Amino acid sequence: MRGAWLCLLLLLPASAAAAGYADLGKLEREAVDDALALRGLTIEPAPQGKIIAKVQVVNLDVFLARERVPLVWANIFHRTTREHHIRRESLLQAGDRYDQDLVEETTRNLQDPSLSNVVAVLPVKSATPGMVEVLIVTRDVWSLRLNENFEAQQNQLIYFTASLSENNFLGWRKYLAAVFIMDQGEMAFGPYYSDPNILGTRLKLDAAFYWIWKREIGQISAGPQEGTSSHFRLEYPLWSLARRWGAYLDFQHFDAVIRRFLGTDLRQIPLDGTPRNACDPLPATSPDVPTVPWVYRLKTVNTSEAVTRSFPRSSVIQRVSFGHELSLVRPSFTSDFPYPDGSSQRAQFAHEVFPLSERVSDLFLRYELFTPRYRTFRDLNTFDFRENIRLGPYLSLKAGRTFSWVGSQSDLGLLQTSVGLTNGALGGLQSVGGSWEARVVGGEMTDQLVQGRATLATPVLAGFLRVVAAGNLGLLFRNTRKRYFAVGGDTGPGGNESIPSDYQVDGDSGLRAYDTVLRGYPVGEFVGCGAEFIGHIEARTMALKLAFLRLGGLLFFDAGDAAADAGSLIFYDDVGFGLRLLIPQLNTYALRADWAFPLRPAPGIAAGWPGRMSFGFRQVF
Repeated sequence: MRGAWLCLLLLLPASAAAAGYADLGKLEREAVDDALALRGLTIEPAPQGKIIAKVQVVNLDVFLARERVPLVWANIFHRTTREHHIRRESLLQAGDRYDQDLVEETTRNLQDPSLSNVVAVLPVKSATPGMVEVLIVTRDVWSLRLNENFEAQQNQLIYFTASLSENNFLGWRKYLAAVFIMDQGEMAFGPYYSDPNILGTRLKLDAAFYWIWKREIGQISAGPQEGTSSHFRLEYPLWSLARRWGAYLDFQHFDAVIRRFLGTDLRQIPLDGTPRNACDPLPATSPDVPTVPWVYRLKTVNTSEAVTRSFPRSSVIQRVSFGHELSLVRPSFTSDFPYPDGSSQRAQFAHEVFPLSERVSDLFLRYELFTPRYRTFRDLNTFDFRENIRLGPYLSLKAGRTFSWVGSQSDLGLLQTSVGLTNGALGGLQSVGGSWEARVVGGEMTDQLVQGRATLATPVLAGFLRVVAAGNLGLLFRNTRKRYFAVGGDTGPGGNESIPSDYQVDGDSGLRAYDTVLRGYPVGEFVGCGAEFIGHIEARTMALKLAFLRLGGLLFFDAGDAAADAGSLIFYDDVGFGLRLLIPQLNTYALRADWAFPLRPAPGIAAGWPGRMSFGFRQVF
């Protein structure tokens, strides 16, 4: 049957390919063929401008008999997404004129890796002459599940998260979970709820609360409870490029202990009376120099509220946002710190390690500009699944000013800018960008953070291989807030250390870490308050279909370092190989296994054999 539909497609005029079928991946094409056969439908070769008679939805089961998956019986325990919930998300409804741009935007809006591994929207012939119908084809991923993500190195599990969740509660596209998160220093557990359409409206809610316990170093066991964290976000999103108004309200809090690691051990701070920043190169210590682990308590509260006005045009979209942000940071000593109040060791530790204690409350204005052009890629970060990349230029300008009457302790100005350009020439991907942020205190610039990035992906070579390269550079100037970069093995999303940052391109006012991945070296091996670079090159195979699985391999090269300033950076590098395994019925992201071999020795790290193995989910970059 699938072959018959493909033959029919080849006989259609070129406009049929523009309708979308020819651009589908293998998994999507198989799903569309099933849906066409199930409903007895035929692709409409010339839909543009016709009146839509009906929007049809076909949501396929998780496990299909034709794939010979030995779990077809399990479909009875999964409630597929209700058709009217999918139909409601379509930007085209009965009575509208067919518009291919809106079809593509609907496809992007419906794509959610936690809900569906296939989304395809196509025109089909209508029984009413001169009209057209829209067919939306989706395929659920298994929703009642134990979600997992982990990172293992040096025979230790350094990051693990699991959630007993219903990703698609009663088929209503709502997420309800009990979440467990473990990194090297702590364990957290609590509920999480996400609702993209509160009571059928466009309002979106995300809410989570976690209790935090100490993790016994190197063991999978919990110590005493140490704190809590939470996140609440209510948003009226710009759910269509044509929408003009959006708004959000965001709240986060964290009250627990921060621990910084070197490999799988706590990083030690020598208290020898020598003033320095903890991220500057530390001297080799003798047994006579006392040390304490990099451990302290941190309380933070972050809020952000904004209203956005969008000015949509076919060629460019401009958005202006006005809002308020509050950032409260309060570091303190843990109760078991070994030195008493008033001691020189206590003062030195606070000077070197504590972030700036402050309360910053500002009003801000942000301007964004981008072009609403998108290109579909595959096999960049996934196997065969559709990846939508926005092309063209991007610009973001943001300025803020603190005021005591909105609760600020500090008198300062806040500036941020971000620029980027993405292109899809010759079937590949080329992207460059950069950002700059700073504070203005007493007419002088402080805490300047400059970051640059570049990504290059070749087209698929010989139908089998794609080469992907990425690089990042970061510089900190007049770093009064003791932010720093850490380079080494992957610590999992976010890492344990959190670094206050006034501005993020996405408007997030929460805490963000600057951890980057150098697979051949231990976690946090290289730390610097002034400069960082990281680069990767990977030669990735396309996915090989093995029954219902997808398997791929890669060769990689990494290079990077972090230091007190750019002149002190050293070229540390590694090479290795890895495997990627995808189970599309369960996830849209791959299981990752990498084996890296350092090429340059570092303190305590030998070059070459036996190297370092790491395991996790998703691509490294």
